[in-house]
Amino acid sequence: METIEISGVIGLIALGSLTANFLVGLFIWTKTKVKLPKGITFLGLHKFTGYTAAIAILLHVLLIPLDPKSEFTWGDLLLPSWTVHQPLANTFGAISLYLIFIVVATSYYKNKIKYSTWRTIHFTSYFAAIPLFLHSIITDPLLKDRPIDWIDAEKVFVEICAIIVLGLILYRFVIRKKPVAI
Repeated sequence: METIEISGVIGLIALGSLTANFLVGLFIWTKTKVKLPKGITFLGLHKFTGYTAAIAILLHVLLIPLDPKSEFTWGDLLLPSWTVHQPLANTFGAISLYLIFIVVATSYYKNKIKYSTWRTIHFTSYFAAIPLFLHSIITDPLLKDRPIDWIDAEKVFVEICAIIVLGLILYRFVIRKKPVAI
């Protein structure tokens, strides 16, 4: 397996972790009364899925320039608009990366900033979902600039995650505006 393929698999792991993170976050918001195994809390699970996603995203990004076939430079990671392959898809990925990094960094320092400020910044994760799914859907994982294969197993996974997250966002902001204990 080539480095670029490993990066793609790790990107899918990050996407799955972020999807789980959105789901657990909704459970926290609705104050869901579900029994979890002893010692596990929704907040702990939320942190675990969030940090797992953050680490997977960093690995996903850092592996790309290591594959000479990718033609990525380390500078392309910061400003992907000029990459040789798929600059639009990579720009969407970078936007999502930057927004998620802000959420993770402020969550790490949550106790040192005002709760209302942290919460407002935390909502950035909802805006990070759009470029994340655009990046994941329009990117050719082998960087060969092939057209999107909508029924490829990896794309179907991305599509399912997108439907779940967009459904959760819709539920959170449109259907149920106030948390209700379940």
